[in-house]
Amino acid sequence: NSLDMGKRRMRAHFEFMKKLEVDRWCFHDRDIAPDGKTLTETNKNLDEIVELAKKLQEETNIKPLWGTAQLFMHPRYMHGAATSPEVKVYAYGAAQVKKALEVTHYLGGENYVFWGGREGYQTLLNTDMKRELDHLASFLQAAVDYKKKIGFNGTLLIEPKPQEPTKHQ
Repeated sequence: NSLDMGKRRMRAHFEFMKKLEVDRWCFHDRDIAPDGKTLTETNKNLDEIVELAKKLQEETNIKPLWGTAQLFMHPRYMHGAATSPEVKVYAYGAAQVKKALEVTHYLGGENYVFWGGREGYQTLLNTDMKRELDHLASFLQAAVDYKKKIGFNGTLLIEPKPQEPTKHQ
């Protein structure tokens, strides 16, 4: 999952969309650029891919419908990002959303999507629902505040997926 592979995939993606006459694209931050060893390195990888995406958008007139932060694949998010009981995970997730909002705005995205598939409890035996909901509310409010701060006029969307990834959700 190298940066070079990410660039090849991005070029192929835009070529394919152009052939299909698709005028919108969507992305998860970690799907278009690989994780680095640190958040700084990861953001640098994303910036490099985003510059290529911006160039390809200008060449093809294909615009982003939405962007999002992928807060579900990495093991750090096994107990959620916004609802995680670990402050380091919550902070990392918030930093990832911050960067993804910036990138979505920079690319001209129309929307920003939150998918909370890993948010919340695994079992009622080890959760504090009030605390989790308070954390989620604070997380989303911070995103709203930051969206306004950077001048992003896109809509913030919450993508509900009942019973995904677990049946009890």
